[in-house]
Amino acid sequence: MKLKAINQLRTVIEVFFLVFFIGLTINNKLQLWFGIFLIGTILSTIIGRYYCGWICPMNTLFRPIDFIYRKFKIKRLKPPVILSKTWLRYLFLILFVVSMVAVRVIHIKINILLYVVILSVFITLFIEESFWHKAVCPFGTILSLTSRKSTISMNIDENNCISCGKCQKVCPSESISTKENKKRFNLKQECLMCYQCIEACPVKVCNITK
Repeated sequence: MKLKAINQLRTVIEVFFLVFFIGLTINNKLQLWFGIFLIGTILSTIIGRYYCGWICPMNTLFRPIDFIYRKFKIKRLKPPVILSKTWLRYLFLILFVVSMVAVRVIHIKINILLYVVILSVFITLFIEESFWHKAVCPFGTILSLTSRKSTISMNIDENNCISCGKCQKVCPSESISTKENKKRFNLKQECLMCYQCIEACPVKVCNITK
């Protein structure tokens, strides 16, 4: 399938699941979304984080924000170094789980998931998107663990990489890093499988492989 067709398919899927998410919210059945996440988590062990890049409503809402900011060259803040510590993402995950349990036990009518989505958009308006993906998102933290051994992932052909860094610039989760020889490589556990690097690469060395 050509890249243009893949991007169109991704957009259709994103819109469908965003509408579905909104429908569940309106009908007070948002807890059913965890079933979709569970399926995405199981599949991530094979196909990587397609849930993040193609289904997650938060990432879908990030896309127009990113488009507008790029269009008008609006710079967002870089997160403080202290907030980029790996242990913090697990702390946020624990807080999320504790909040979910507390709401169920105390019988408070608060939809934690909806508030997480709202919080994600608010944070991303001011701080670089990668901060949410790599440091705050509880779902991203879980998927970063389950996708470590995924069979399918985005890989960079180091032998033909020209070290231009264009893939790195467009990566929303900063999953692409630089080696000492200036060649790029991808951390599949952080990759959202969004295909933006594939589209940006001028020599087509970024590809989805087994």
